[in-house]
Amino acid sequence: MPQSVTARNNRIRRSLGHRQASQDGPVRHVVWVYAITDDLKPEQLAGLTGVGGEQVRAVTEGTLTAIAGSVDARSFGEEARTSLLSDLASIERLGRAHHQVIAYVAAESPVLPLRLATVYPDDQTVRSLLGRSSAEFTGMLESFRGTEEWGVKVYLGAAQDGPAASPEDVTAPSAAAGNPADALTTRQDEPSRPEDGLAETAPDRDDVEACAEVIDRAFSGIAVAARRQAAADQRFDGPERWLVLDAAYLLNRDRAGEFAAVARALAGSHKGLRADLTGPWPPYSFAELHQA
Repeated sequence: MPQSVTARNNRIRRSLGHRQASQDGPVRHVVWVYAITDDLKPEQLAGLTGVGGEQVRAVTEGTLTAIAGSVDARSFGEEARTSLLSDLASIERLGRAHHQVIAYVAAESPVLPLRLATVYPDDQTVRSLLGRSSAEFTGMLESFRGTEEWGVKVYLGAAQDGPAASPEDVTAPSAAAGNPADALTTRQDEPSRPEDGLAETAPDRDDVEACAEVIDRAFSGIAVAARRQAAADQRFDGPERWLVLDAAYLLNRDRAGEFAAVARALAGSHKGLRADLTGPWPPYSFAELHQA
């Protein structure tokens, strides 16, 4: 091909490439924030990646550090929030990645987890948030220090076959005496004891609520804090299975074994009573933030 034609073609390609780049514009990033901590070791974030495959990093202001990552604004920014959170598959994928970052840091440091898809335009905005809410964040982190969250669902009625699975996102503690993982599925088919105050036949709503109060008081006596979820319909998997209790409990780590023992004892108190425990989790249910 003549050199003049080759040169002309190269100029056309460069022109088209420049025009396409101008149309697309440079990649703009926003800051996805996973959690806040006050005790981050520099090496903790090495090799840790986030929801967009980005390197997770620290944004620090005073004694507080935001665990963050720079992500493509077109894919993860405010304009993309609706599409990100309207698709169940997307929510599951993002939620898993978001949780993995938080859980990784929480293994060694107290964390204040932030909601999924919490984004800010730049690092300075994040620093301003840390400075403005320093007292609130510091107090919450102190209350979470040395704790972990456990979820509890208690069912009354026909028992299901097979054990309940522990969450794939969470690594349960190693097997040991009093290991909370031992109570992930706890049920007993021995006759009930009348003194336990738990109904032996299919309960009405008042019976279910009374049963929930008894169990919740037992768990709350061990926990630092508790959060019950209200169910619109307490029936589960048909009219003969009832969701008695759906709650989260914040525990000091050294009482997790005691908590599991109470779950086993309660499940053993009545025929068909089943207690499913999940955890340990970061304190998601107790991290209510008033974010700007």
